[in-house]
Amino acid sequence: MVNFLKLGRVTAFALIVQSTLSSLAAAPLLLSKEQAVVSALQQNPALNAARTTIDRAHGNRQQAGRWTNPELSIDYVTDRTFNDEGEYGYAVGFEQRFPVTNRLRLQKSIAQDEIALAESEVANQVRLLTREVEASVAAATALDAQIKLRNERLQLNRKFAEFMESRVATGEVSSVETNQVQIELYAVEQEKQELSNALLLELAKLKQLVGADVDTELILTHQFELPARQPQLASLTQESLMQHPEYRMKSLLYGMSDKRISVAKAERWADIAVRVFFEEERGMDDPGGLETDRFFGVGVSIPLPLLGRKEGAILAGRAEQRQLKYELDRVGLEVRSEAHTQATRAVSLYQQARDYDQKLTQLVAKNLAEMNAAYGAGQINLVELFRSQEQGLRVQSAQLTKLHDFEQAMICWKAATAQAQPVLQ
Repeated sequence: MVNFLKLGRVTAFALIVQSTLSSLAAAPLLLSKEQAVVSALQQNPALNAARTTIDRAHGNRQQAGRWTNPELSIDYVTDRTFNDEGEYGYAVGFEQRFPVTNRLRLQKSIAQDEIALAESEVANQVRLLTREVEASVAAATALDAQIKLRNERLQLNRKFAEFMESRVATGEVSSVETNQVQIELYAVEQEKQELSNALLLELAKLKQLVGADVDTELILTHQFELPARQPQLASLTQESLMQHPEYRMKSLLYGMSDKRISVAKAERWADIAVRVFFEEERGMDDPGGLETDRFFGVGVSIPLPLLGRKEGAILAGRAEQRQLKYELDRVGLEVRSEAHTQATRAVSLYQQARDYDQKLTQLVAKNLAEMNAAYGAGQINLVELFRSQEQGLRVQSAQLTKLHDFEQAMICWKAATAQAQPVLQ
């Protein structure tokens, strides 16, 4: 009986632990836009894979520019197979190759540049990932808000449809008008379904970006806010361009191409070999018989650049250098153009959203308040009130689209200029 009670307590405890773990596993993940970016920078598999290139570059740097290993040579000869007179000889040598050009120093410099290149590649990955995460959060937030507006329209249209159907029997409303309301209700339901499908795909994409499990429920706390004043978006200066990760990558590659040409020129002269050796020979020396001779010597081997002068490698390196120069100019032009375009677009969208809010949104809100007052006073009928309320929801949907477009433009501008955030006056 005691064992049974103990087993019951253990089972109950296990069930409690399992229930607690299940509730924790099923807990939704609340993320703001900033938290989503931080999570992506910490857990995104592609970014973590890119970071390993920095470690690899450091390893290559430690190996670059080293001398070749010395060589130990041992030779032995004997006449035992032929005359078998007791003659033999052996030699022991030590050889080391020495560079006569600055090839090793250039290789070290290239390896150091490869570290900076790997860091720039990771910085560019961070820039692009940040843009993608922020854009995904903004898109998901907009879709969720649009779905909520569609729910309000559906609720309003259902009430309107019930009202219209109740007036068909009295002849106040025709069946044609009722059918029109039903058609509009169905159209809004289809819009909501399309938005829900788009939101499902966007959240799945966001989960991959932030490294969340597929079963994790994401709840975004981000909200659209229009700044009180127009953002002052600074132009991309030459100094900022030089620090831009994508431009810096091409700039480093261009500089490395010049060093690789110098390496190809230096490789025309191979390393010289210096050899120190000791030899001993025992052979027949008439009329004295077997005698032993010993030698100590130094040898030098100097390769001559007569046949392989690396002309092809040098020509290929110069062609690659010209190509990288053109690509560097292209990236610089693209970055400046993208920054200017997105800044202009963001300012324009800000003005549109501000004007829309001040002129139309506030006017519709005022009109809706007056319509409610007029309906309460019996000056308008319920149909006109329903239409006014639906018009207000449509205006909110349009304003939401403008806010989303403005935020997307700001996200693209930040990514194009590789800046953390704009300066707001």
